[in-house]
Amino acid sequence: MKPLAALLLATPFSAALPALGRSGNSAPVRVDLEPKLWKLGDVTLPAARWETVAGGFPVRHSGGARFATVLEGDVLRADLDGDGHPDARVEGEEASLTLTGKSPEGNAIRYPVRLARFNGGPWMFSAGGSMTGKVGETPIQIIDQNLNGSFNDVGEDAVVVGRDAAASFLSKVISVEGKLWSLEVARDGSSMAVEPYSGPAGLLDLTTLFESKAKLRAAIVRSRDGKHSFSMAKAKRGLSIPAGEYELVSGEIVLGDSKAKIARGRSKPIVVPDDGSQVITWGGPVSAEFQYSREGGMVTFTPWDLWVYGRLGEEYSSFLPLGKSPEFFVKNKATGESLIHTQLPGNC
Repeated sequence: MKPLAALLLATPFSAALPALGRSGNSAPVRVDLEPKLWKLGDVTLPAARWETVAGGFPVRHSGGARFATVLEGDVLRADLDGDGHPDARVEGEEASLTLTGKSPEGNAIRYPVRLARFNGGPWMFSAGGSMTGKVGETPIQIIDQNLNGSFNDVGEDAVVVGRDAAASFLSKVISVEGKLWSLEVARDGSSMAVEPYSGPAGLLDLTTLFESKAKLRAAIVRSRDGKHSFSMAKAKRGLSIPAGEYELVSGEIVLGDSKAKIARGRSKPIVVPDDGSQVITWGGPVSAEFQYSREGGMVTFTPWDLWVYGRLGEEYSSFLPLGKSPEFFVKNKATGESLIHTQLPGNC
């Protein structure tokens, strides 16, 4: 197990497309998408969600607005083909299903979902896969992250470019082999349209000056207007993205079996200039803040009142596995004398 300090502190379908980077042909090209089922851990979503299955799955089809579900105690029965009659019987703690049928647009539906019951609670569902195609030879996955049955919610749904294990939010522009492409996704996930992006762009580098003994597994930025989002952890020399103001919204670091989540915290906006570059200094050394209560000579604080921030103001949390906690000293402000020395159990 790695202590908190060791984790943080340190110094199938494609379309014929114009050649990547060639801007002479700007006509949109349609790419058909096909479903891809995930195994657990295949993709890390920037804002993964779980919703209750009560009332059915909100995926529009030719027969209605939802695929029906029926709860019989702890057993879930689900309509898989949209005819209104339950086809599947689900027991236990988790399962995967694929909904099929025709979308209102007339295209085939194959919508994968993951099902789970957490601590004996109600049945919940989350994204169980993606709609996938290719730009050139690069696979693109589109995910209904907000679970409303539509795949085209920019800034809310998600997209994976290439072999990245981290998805960004669905963006109006994606970066493929260093070139930018405008992206539009069909509501039902049946296809996407791409064309070369010709707007203002600059270079953003989140890896060169990131300080940590841990590996940066994910770092997701999103523009302040929600239109553009990119996964930055694999961009070792930076990535060309549309110019504008961005925020670091999520991420993850790993060191062996240890890992921690990254959130926006107090991080400042990141400005990417047109035809310019922005190299961000962030990560360690970190600072920790905590709340406490004082009653007479008693000082009380808990692991749940502790916050860890990096140099950009990003916040680190959800440290796993639980390892050694930081040590805390309470000193006399006037004399510097150590009054209390304590260590919280587990990892904060």
